[in-house]
Amino acid sequence: MCTGPADIINIYSLSGVVVMPAPFILEMKNITKDFPGVRALSSVDLQVRKGEIHALVGENGAGKSTLIKILSGTYPSGTYQGQILMDGVEIKFRNVHESENAGISVIHQEMSLIKEMTIGENIFMGNEPLKLWLIDWDRLYYDSMKLMKRVKLDIGFRRRSKSSE
Repeated sequence: MCTGPADIINIYSLSGVVVMPAPFILEMKNITKDFPGVRALSSVDLQVRKGEIHALVGENGAGKSTLIKILSGTYPSGTYQGQILMDGVEIKFRNVHESENAGISVIHQEMSLIKEMTIGENIFMGNEPLKLWLIDWDRLYYDSMKLMKRVKLDIGFRRRSKSSE
């Protein structure tokens, strides 16, 4: 039985459904983006399998940020050519909110810490866990601790970012 787009790539027949798992959790195919007077991306492909970690590396102006802005919905569908697929299903983000709801989160290289906030608060800035419309501080710090342990970062998540402790 098919439960949703993440489970389906091709259905070969309606009587004896054959379902194939998607080989990639994310694909960007033939992505091209133009700005007035310049082509920022030309037929770029990216494929990501579950469990993989990728780094976009290149010189300034190579199109790294542009590609991520397309993926994150900063540049909405229709402002570029090409396809984005998640689990084999084409997606067309109209904004950042839609990409975040699909599980895509971007930490931009230009972002800086707010020194008056704790490290945990900076990690979840804009995505704070809520409890009855208020920030759930216990969960925020607990989740911060888990994330920092996951990347083997041993600093105080309740420490202010400006602190030299």
